[in-house]
Amino acid sequence: MTTARFEAVLARLYVDDAFRRSFLADPAGEAARAGLDPDEARALAEVDAVDLEMAARSFAHKRARAPRRRGWLARLLGR
Repeated sequence: MTTARFEAVLARLYVDDAFRRSFLADPAGEAARAGLDPDEARALAEVDAVDLEMAARSFAHKRARAPRRRGWLARLLGR
């Protein structure tokens, strides 16, 4: 079972380009700095770099296409 910290690091790998580059250059170091235990660090290190980049691009594309929700005040004021 994964921890919340592991899931947070994985999510950050998908959305943070600089963190992803740093992780790919030094997976063990970044995993340790993120506070992952050795098993979690090994699991992340085994993720294929090409697959990680492809998933990150896919998520970025989906975020860019998603309609932006207006805040409650903008909706109230009709903006």
